[in-house]
Amino acid sequence: MDQATQTAWLARSLRHLEAGTTDQGEAVTRIDVARYTSAEFMALETNRVFRRLPIAAGFSAKLAKPGDFITHQHLGLPLLLVRGRDGGINAFLNVCRHRGARLVAAREGCDKRSFSCPYHAWTYDTDGRLLSLPHEADFGALDKAAHGLVRLPAAEAFGIIFVLPQRDAATPDLDAFLGPLKRDMEGFGLGRHVVYDEREIGLRCNWKVVIEGGLETYHVRHAHSRTIAPMFLDNVSVMERFAPHARLYFTKREARKLKGQALDGLNVRDFGNPLYFFFPNLIVLVQPDHATVMITHPACTDSCIIQGAALIPEPPQSDKARQHWDRNVKIFWDALDEDFQMGQSIQAGFASGANDHITFGRFEHPCGWFHAALDEAMQE
Repeated sequence: MDQATQTAWLARSLRHLEAGTTDQGEAVTRIDVARYTSAEFMALETNRVFRRLPIAAGFSAKLAKPGDFITHQHLGLPLLLVRGRDGGINAFLNVCRHRGARLVAAREGCDKRSFSCPYHAWTYDTDGRLLSLPHEADFGALDKAAHGLVRLPAAEAFGIIFVLPQRDAATPDLDAFLGPLKRDMEGFGLGRHVVYDEREIGLRCNWKVVIEGGLETYHVRHAHSRTIAPMFLDNVSVMERFAPHARLYFTKREARKLKGQALDGLNVRDFGNPLYFFFPNLIVLVQPDHATVMITHPACTDSCIIQGAALIPEPPQSDKARQHWDRNVKIFWDALDEDFQMGQSIQAGFASGANDHITFGRFEHPCGWFHAALDEAMQE
């Protein structure tokens, strides 16, 4: 992040602190509860958002070497991600081209040179080419080149793998999609970090409820009173829109010592947490010496799956280092658990029929930005 932005963020935070204000939007936003409960709306989201945009799907550090791989179905598709021999990312549908069986059952592995189907041993290399099959002569003039694994376009940025769930589409242009926020993130050096304490969590709530919980600080004083609230100023945030994405800054109490001081050259990471939301489902919280990542995947109307982890500069080399990271990551997961429990409560409230809409206040306007981006993406 450039120094001018850091100085501006700190100055805005101090003005809010002195005035008892925070960044605000122009209007209150009301959202129909049907967005969170309608199977028809969920189907449209799947087809018009999660099948058309580059979607965060995993961590580059999990595929550190050629032949390293991971599998999952969080995008609603059976996915195989593997580091190719050329160092690039290969994304395939994890489906054998013979009879459609799942090709790779393991969730992750390393140093693979090929993948063999457990049903009839059709075997593919890490670039998806069909290498061999038993009794090949009995398949006639089988065109091996036409029976390679189905490839999905994929690209990497700041330690995250993005997949475009469309076969035969072009490789996603992440510079264009992520815009100037990509440069911000690369400046934090996260592409060189390693994954620590990765978790997958299933929740009984709509995926949008989880995203919204990360886009405002109005709830922190109350929902996080036992965890992170003592660290942060109450509802003091800097919020900027880079449609369809957003960049926010959550100011810590530590910033109060900056009153009357020159701000040039200071690091915003020492006085608050920059938070980046990449539409539709990726949130990166930048902390003083690492970052924490949450990827939210819709499962169905009232459930979702969370992929989360810390990205730390290097693997811990001592018990002291592990204890340091364990303490930091515990704070992250404890706070998220409070959000998750609240999200499940919200979904249950939707099902009761008590409300036909929800309301975002003017200082919750990034949630309104999120829904505006969703509206635009949902257009034919």
